[in-house]
Amino acid sequence: MLNRIGQNQSRGAVAVFAGAMAFPAALPARVALHTESHTPVVATTSPEKAERDLPNEDCLANTICAVKDHVRWRAPAWKPEFCRKISHAVLESAERYQIPPALILAVMINESDMNESTFRITMRDRAVYARDGGLMGIRCIVDKHGHCGNGLVRGMAWKEVMDPATNIALGARELAHYRDGGGVSKVTVRVHDNKGHLVVRQKFIACAHKNHAYWAHYNHGPMYIDHGPARHYPHRIGVLYYALARTMGVDTTEITTTRLTMNDRGRRPRTYDHPVEARYQKLCHAIRDSKSACTSVTTAVLH
Repeated sequence: MLNRIGQNQSRGAVAVFAGAMAFPAALPARVALHTESHTPVVATTSPEKAERDLPNEDCLANTICAVKDHVRWRAPAWKPEFCRKISHAVLESAERYQIPPALILAVMINESDMNESTFRITMRDRAVYARDGGLMGIRCIVDKHGHCGNGLVRGMAWKEVMDPATNIALGARELAHYRDGGGVSKVTVRVHDNKGHLVVRQKFIACAHKNHAYWAHYNHGPMYIDHGPARHYPHRIGVLYYALARTMGVDTTEITTTRLTMNDRGRRPRTYDHPVEARYQKLCHAIRDSKSACTSVTTAVLH
């Protein structure tokens, strides 16, 4: 993914951008590939509740244009008709995969600063190994024919992946995949071997997301990374998600009732209303300043 805070940058990676950023951070290479599973995503939210939680398309388009204008860092502004196109794509994916629009936008801001032309190339052995790009920072591991050979994008051409609406749909589908059981955890169990001896072994089970929000896996892949800067990726998405939800006047229950990230010993627990890193403080301030046109609804607020 094209997120700027996470794992260490791997060697041989070359970052390429469509425009200069005002305060860019290093673009780390994603350490885990998209899942190879093509299991259909099963919605966990009722259609009636999903419809209530979705802002209308014009409201969301106005919000997207306003937020884009505050976070674009020297990239070109979007015209109203393009904002409507993005709004339609976000709402369509939100409804199809039962992912809150504010979460999709939060990932979009984190991965690309809402720059649809942003991409990054990773090199191996002096050849292009992978490209990460588009609004949702989708990874494409390039095969010998120039198509993607991994996970949800297998068989797709890079041009298809970079299409804004397609890129949004791919990102939403991956979020839903990890919400609905795509993540795994490693546990230690005691079992009898074929000679009847009791032995200790490790096995993988479905991740219960006990100490992190499910969207951590969007960056980490199947296993949550509980060490280094990457461990707080779900908090960075969470503060953007919360700021957007509050600005748009949509329900924040999912954010305020989800265990966001692991706690660091001796430090204040990270919460959705308290961005820590300077970049996320600036982004949340920019989101709040964007002034959404959406109608306010009752939301849960952290105290």
